[in-house]
Amino acid sequence: MLFRVVDDWKQFLPPEDETRLNNLLKAVAKHRNAYRASKDIKIAQLWCAFLESRKENAVLYRRLRRLEYIFEGIAERVRKEDVLEREILESLEKF
Repeated sequence: MLFRVVDDWKQFLPPEDETRLNNLLKAVAKHRNAYRASKDIKIAQLWCAFLESRKENAVLYRRLRRLEYIFEGIAERVRKEDVLEREILESLEKF
């Protein structure tokens, strides 16, 4: 039984996943000198891909924290306005 080996296995991925993978491979290529100096190039390249993914994750985490900070500020202002509104209504009811 003969099997045909396809060199470009990425073509079997969905187009958007293939694009994501190609972008990751471009980012990993920045570390080419590092992983080529390794005894096990494939494993070192995987670690570089993991490193690039962690960097991207860190950027997204910082952006998320900033959005949380902004929304917490908005929520705090809304709470203060609600308290002020209640106080005004209570004072008007007493008047």
